[in-house]
Amino acid sequence: MVLLMRVALTGATGFTGRFVAAALKRVGATPVALTADLCDKDAVDQAVGEAKFDRVVHLAARAFVHAADWQSFYLTNQLGTFNLLDAVARKQEGARCIIASSAQIYGPHAEGLITENAVANPANHYAASKYAMELGSSLWADRLDIVVTRPFNYTGVGQETKYLVPKIVDHFQRCAPVIELGNTWVKRDFGDVRSVAEAYAGLVMAPTVPAVVNMATGSVSSIGDIIEKLTALSGHEVKVEVNPAFVRKGDVEVLGGDATLLRNTLPDWQPYLIDDTLAWLYKAAA
Repeated sequence: MVLLMRVALTGATGFTGRFVAAALKRVGATPVALTADLCDKDAVDQAVGEAKFDRVVHLAARAFVHAADWQSFYLTNQLGTFNLLDAVARKQEGARCIIASSAQIYGPHAEGLITENAVANPANHYAASKYAMELGSSLWADRLDIVVTRPFNYTGVGQETKYLVPKIVDHFQRCAPVIELGNTWVKRDFGDVRSVAEAYAGLVMAPTVPAVVNMATGSVSSIGDIIEKLTALSGHEVKVEVNPAFVRKGDVEVLGGDATLLRNTLPDWQPYLIDDTLAWLYKAAA
């Protein structure tokens, strides 16, 4: 009898988690949602103790970078992760734990296609909490197979319009006359949540995995490119006005992720193209 892989999944009902759960099912694994409040150590212990799983994908986090409640970044992203790892180490020693960090840890002065060896330089509480999570997680590396992922920007259906790409798509879908943005000339790595989900599922099932890996496409597009593609797709033109509040000082022209390690680990993985992602978003919103 073939035993199916059971994968404990935090953040299972979130934007990314829903796609990861579906991707796990497609590769023959069974997602097992862990819904405990990560900040409640006893609740985490109980949830982990009651669950049956072989591996873990940890997505749950406090994520919106501009949130003013900075303490919650550390309580959830750092200490909450430690609560989870400690409980898993006691329940399922040796289990592979894939934990979501962020490309934000590379900092505002990173430029080009960034490799995993780049020096960390977090510049906000969200990024600092994720890097602190990375550093602290190494203390469980003797009891768990810990894999740190560093996702670059990604988007998809279901992401809130407070994020850049859904905001732009929403303006085109509503045929809004004007949109306020920051620097439109900057080029960034804009991934697709479906590609990210497939990568997580691949890392769960792969025989060997790196300790740290970028979640990236390895290609970049400017915000101006996205505006042009959506103009062609919708037949509507939106006037772009630069809002100084959205302009980041010292913006680098090109910032993306080097996906070489991810592609080498998952040779069959192919990310969606930005054109496919934008068409998916636009048609879903229409």
